Amino acid sequence: MLLRHLQTFAQIVDLGSITAAAERLHLSQPAVSRQLKSLEADVGTRLCERRGHTVVPTPAGEVVYAHAQRMQSLERELHRQLATVSSPEAGDITVACVDTIAIYTLPDLLAPFARRHPAVRVRVRTGPIRVTVDRLLAHEADVALTTVPVQSPRVTCRPLFDDPVALVATPEFAAHLPDEIEAADLEQLPVIAYELGTHFRSFVDAALEERGIHPRVTMEFDGHEAVREVVGHGLGVAFVPESTARADVAQGRLRRLHIRGIPDLARTTCLVVPRDVSLSPTAELFLEEVLQHFPNS
Repeated sequence: MLLRHLQTFAQIVDLGSITAAAERLHLSQPAVSRQLKSLEADVGTRLCERRGHTVVPTPAGEVVYAHAQRMQSLERELHRQLATVSSPEAGDITVACVDTIAIYTLPDLLAPFARRHPAVRVRVRTGPIRVTVDRLLAHEADVALTTVPVQSPRVTCRPLFDDPVALVATPEFAAHLPDEIEAADLEQLPVIAYELGTHFRSFVDAALEERGIHPRVTMEFDGHEAVREVVGHGLGVAFVPESTARADVAQGRLRRLHIRGIPDLARTTCLVVPRDVSLSPTAELFLEEVLQHFPNS
């Protein structure tokens, strides 16, 4: 009864209307109103108020709404796991990850997995690291793949591989540079960078700052593809995750540059799973695929 009332309340908040919620739930408006009043009686406070033609949650309603969403997520997870217990080969899995992994790591993982388990439905949800972890903790994803270790008592984090940071430029641009660039000379080169605030930019800036190096950033972008394309037009050099430039380097479109006095930098790609929820049989199949793909993890 409580779960049904929470589901109804969530619909009222989502749609901003008791009438619309009733239509969505295929209930009468009085029935929805009764469920709302019953829920308010259970929690001992008013949960909604009307502002103009819209129904909005009170401060207490905001708290209840957050829990209602979590309970609905857990209910979906329950039904999903029950459906896949007897047939994991026909289940589904949601993977949360950052863009870099979705573009440059997941395809090599998913190709053999899909061939072995063609009936499994895979959903990939991308976003920044914080969003990726939040989705896992909110049970909106079965597993997560991150570019840094995650420290939380609610998850288990397993390092998979190191992704070095590479300084790249076009062969034409690199032809005017020495085979090994002095760290101080880096400040004279035009640098194409990721925008301030991104985890990768912060990681690189901190490493350079530690050595007293302040690059001359001439352009900033919010994605790997844009950085690579601009560097590919010979407009400067860029620090990028090696995985994002590996194909371009192999094809001769970009060249990796070497800097004297700066040790190798690398980020660690990790597999993250929740501790408070058991993985579904289908998710276990995916986990096996990941560990087989990275046997040294």
